[in-house]
Amino acid sequence: MKKRFILITSLLIFGLLVNSATATATYDGVNFPDGAASFADEVVSYNLVGGASGGNPNNALGAPDRSYVSLGTKGYIVLKFIDNALTTSGDSNPDLYVKEGGTSSAELAEVFISVDGTNWIKVGNANRKELFDIDSVAGVVQGAKYPYVKLVDLNGTPTTASWEGADVDSVGAISSSNPVVEEDNSSSEIPEFPTIAIPMVAILGLAFFFGRKN
Repeated sequence: MKKRFILITSLLIFGLLVNSATATATYDGVNFPDGAASFADEVVSYNLVGGASGGNPNNALGAPDRSYVSLGTKGYIVLKFIDNALTTSGDSNPDLYVKEGGTSSAELAEVFISVDGTNWIKVGNANRKELFDIDSVAGVVQGAKYPYVKLVDLNGTPTTASWEGADVDSVGAISSSNPVVEEDNSSSEIPEFPTIAIPMVAILGLAFFFGRKN
């Protein structure tokens, strides 16, 4: 019985370690502990101004891939994390990654975060690759979850060119937590599927094995 308990405990720990190890990935020279799940998943709203109105907002989703959407002069886009949420790290390490896809140093995007998609906190401006320590930003609450990120073109000049304004390639949460599900004006955390699945598979496998043995 003691050997059985030790075996089950060892497999559960191994499953959790495998889940943690396989999630981590590096994109654009930045380490994301949650791997591909770290990046924004949904376009909530947008206003692509001028010639940029023909762009594809979905180009701003997922990991950086050199596929981007131009906001146009003073245009904006609101993105949301679905399978994770941006949160604080509790230290001075970067928490938020924003990839502005242009090559001009004049193409800047104002970056805002929000817990509800209505009330916004500005964390800074992005050009090319920017990393933000949201812990140091006034108004950010330690441990709070920020599923929404808004990017607004800052310095665009009026033109009909399709590339005008800041270009959004990707937005990722370096400091990432479990997602928040909103229901009936309240929110609750749900555990990530792999965190549950791997231990459960291990337990079921052991139950089947010992059941067959008996």
